[in-house]
Amino acid sequence: MEENKNTEQDASKKNSLLDKAEEVAGKISEKAGEVWDKVEHKTEEAWNKAKNSELADKAKVKLEELKGDAKHLYEQAKSGELADKAKVKLEGLKEDAKELWNKVVDKLDNEESKKTTPPKEDSK
Repeated sequence: MEENKNTEQDASKKNSLLDKAEEVAGKISEKAGEVWDKVEHKTEEAWNKAKNSELADKAKVKLEELKGDAKHLYEQAKSGELADKAKVKLEGLKEDAKELWNKVVDKLDNEESKKTTPPKEDSK
């Protein structure tokens, strides 16, 4: 009977140990989940910072390019190069406009002369 009592006590101790082990495992799992969430959050923050840093770097490069272009245009404007280029372009546009005007006038003259010239009759 005492042996039976010891077996029951051993079984009870085993169940108690198993319960405690399950409880500890549950707590460990809970803590691991919390740690994982923190790690995931920190990783996401780090990723966003890295992405923002990349975009900032790209923006800086683009800004430097634009500064260079602006400086170049400013220097050209200061030296009168842009004015000279604009004059040359304007002269070219004036010539193009004259040519187009002459073509229009020629076409109108041709149409007018067709209206005033009587049609030729075939001589038979």
